[in-house]
Amino acid sequence: MKKILSLVFVVLSFSIFAAENLRVSDIKVEGLQRIDPGLIFNNIPFEIDDLIEDIDFSKSISLIYKTGQFKDVAIEREGQVIIISVRERPIINEINFHGTESFQPEALKTGLSLMNLASGLIFDNGDIAKAERELTNQYLSQGKYTTSVRGEVVPLERNRVDINFYIEEGRLSRIKDIAIVGNKSFVKEELLDEFSLKTTNIMSWWEKDDRYSKQTLTGDLERLRSFYMNQGFMNFKINSSVVSISKDKKKIFIAVTIDEGDKFSIGKVKLKGDVPEPLALSDLEKDLSISEGDVFNRSKVNESTSKVAKSLGNFGYAFANVSSVPTIDKDKHRVDFTFFIDPGKKIYVRRINIIGNEKSKDEVIRRELRQLESSWFAQDKVDRSKTRLTRTQFFDSVDVETPAVQGVSDQVDLNIKVTERNTGKVSIGAGLSSSEGVVGTLSVSQDNFLGTGNRIATAISTGDINKVYSLSFTDPYWTEDGVSRGFSVYHKETNTKDLGTGTYDTASAGFGMNFGIPLSEYDTLSFGATIDLTELKLQADSPVGYKNYCSSVASAGSLNCDTDSLAFWAGWQTDSRDNMIFPTKGYKVSLNADVTAPVFDMQYYKISASGEQYLPVTEKITTRIKGALGYGASYGDEIFPFFKNYTVGGQSTLRGFKQSSVGEKTLDTNGQYITYGGEKMVTLSAETFFPVPGMKNTDSFRMSAFVDAGGVFEDSFSASEMRYSMGIGATWLSPFGPLNVSLATPLNDDNLDQTETFQFGMGTNF
Repeated sequence: MKKILSLVFVVLSFSIFAAENLRVSDIKVEGLQRIDPGLIFNNIPFEIDDLIEDIDFSKSISLIYKTGQFKDVAIEREGQVIIISVRERPIINEINFHGTESFQPEALKTGLSLMNLASGLIFDNGDIAKAERELTNQYLSQGKYTTSVRGEVVPLERNRVDINFYIEEGRLSRIKDIAIVGNKSFVKEELLDEFSLKTTNIMSWWEKDDRYSKQTLTGDLERLRSFYMNQGFMNFKINSSVVSISKDKKKIFIAVTIDEGDKFSIGKVKLKGDVPEPLALSDLEKDLSISEGDVFNRSKVNESTSKVAKSLGNFGYAFANVSSVPTIDKDKHRVDFTFFIDPGKKIYVRRINIIGNEKSKDEVIRRELRQLESSWFAQDKVDRSKTRLTRTQFFDSVDVETPAVQGVSDQVDLNIKVTERNTGKVSIGAGLSSSEGVVGTLSVSQDNFLGTGNRIATAISTGDINKVYSLSFTDPYWTEDGVSRGFSVYHKETNTKDLGTGTYDTASAGFGMNFGIPLSEYDTLSFGATIDLTELKLQADSPVGYKNYCSSVASAGSLNCDTDSLAFWAGWQTDSRDNMIFPTKGYKVSLNADVTAPVFDMQYYKISASGEQYLPVTEKITTRIKGALGYGASYGDEIFPFFKNYTVGGQSTLRGFKQSSVGEKTLDTNGQYITYGGEKMVTLSAETFFPVPGMKNTDSFRMSAFVDAGGVFEDSFSASEMRYSMGIGATWLSPFGPLNVSLATPLNDDNLDQTETFQFGMGTNF
């Protein structure tokens, strides 16, 4: 018996010893459909021939779960074989939307991708409920409170799924009433003018301003707060804002409860701090927009802080800190302000980096910069550099960054990031003009030729009145100092039978050269000369005045004559506009003089002056005041050429009147009333530009309301010959060129005037 027990003990001991020394002979993975086994083998901490007793199976299961690819993981052992059983999580094949109209499916897919719900990603059942809530919230933000969203999962082969969302958008909920409780100093209507949200009105179909949005209401409440703070109510509070909806979910009610508080005025205003030379506190005091006795205005306090900091920035203190500290006297309802100035260290620019210029050469950009490398930082020079780059029209956007240089406390780099615009144009097509009719165009131009900043253009333009063939070249930096040089050659034909100026035809050919010299940052002196060879042709029914001119330069009774000239011209221009196409601020003033040399047929001179001022009303609304004067006369024994007369009328001078039709009317021998134009000219215009209501992208489209005035005079100024009009206009920078449209009403026309209510022009004319 003892021998048998000993034998059993030996066998068991051997078995245990053998088990303790077992090694993995194989690893099998079961349940895979689309995932490569390598993913599992790369994430388990054991391999074939490892001791089984050393394997931590719990840790192995955890590591496989962490891959995020599996629902279930189990590990079993059959002898020396390890079997890993898995259930894969499905992958999303497609996401489809049914019933959506307010949103584009691609936009919704983009939103869901931020929630890790997109084609090619792992699917989790919990994601459906999250997506349904998110989609519902998107519709709620559009004012649709009856929207229902239902998600459906459709299994596919190879452990894939399609996700379908079925959406019933329902009816739009609209704002029925906005109530403001607690207002004493201002009526409700005045306060609601600060709100973007409105109750349903006749323009809501276009403006879409009667649709509740939490984000929009938040912005409206902040504007309401700013309104009160700018009117002196510095303790103004919004106690609550409650949004409720009717039972049928069609009407929304907003109630805002406010506490106006007391109205405060400005007390003493002081500046304190160490002001570096050459500045003094008295210099910075000029930047303060508030003074003692003013009504408290938060915007002007913030404006004062910004202006003082900018002035310090102009002298190299880029990181100056200016803080306004109020001292409130509640009894007297006054608030004193002390502006503390900490200029910090003076900063200079280490390096200027140009980013994004794939076509334009670095020098084309750098020559426009007023902030230089290795010089003191100046905020006004940085701002001017950005404006100059924008005015070249070579770039869609210009952004300037001033990152600090690591490891150095008094240096910054200037990073100028540009997005280049396609400045080359090749167009073959047609334009339309209310005065020219169909205008065929063929033009090739490059405003930034080979990235050099030079402009070269050739064009053919055909219209009922003007036919132009031209070739021009301009080098804006002929010298390093910014002196420009240009050449032009042209052929032009004019036929005035459709104008109210009497009939005549001209055929001209010419060559010109011009130069421009910058006198200052804003001022330019330009001059040049043009040789013009013109043949004038009259008809038998042409006005007597025209025939008299041809008789004076040719022979009596002649209907054809040459009117050649060598003209010299000079001009001075100052231009501070912030943009060449759609300016919002700044001015432009020009003085020009032309005189012909007494070597050819024409001997005359013309002097003109023009100016325009852009006044920003709001961030998006700008008013332009514009005017022009012109005077011309002959010298010697020659008659002033009638076709060099000033003309007024048409879209560029006086809208509402036909082109070149304004002026004293003369009954000619053919029984028609015509105008010759005049040797003197006056035009005036006031125009306010504003974005199209409801249009978000206003970069290439804007509207305007205007009042125009103008007249031409053969002798002295006569108020009776001045004409006035008013109307609305629109400008669109279309792919085919600028499109200008106006609807104008003449205010003092008589029965001899030729009027045009609707005028337009399309395409680029040369």
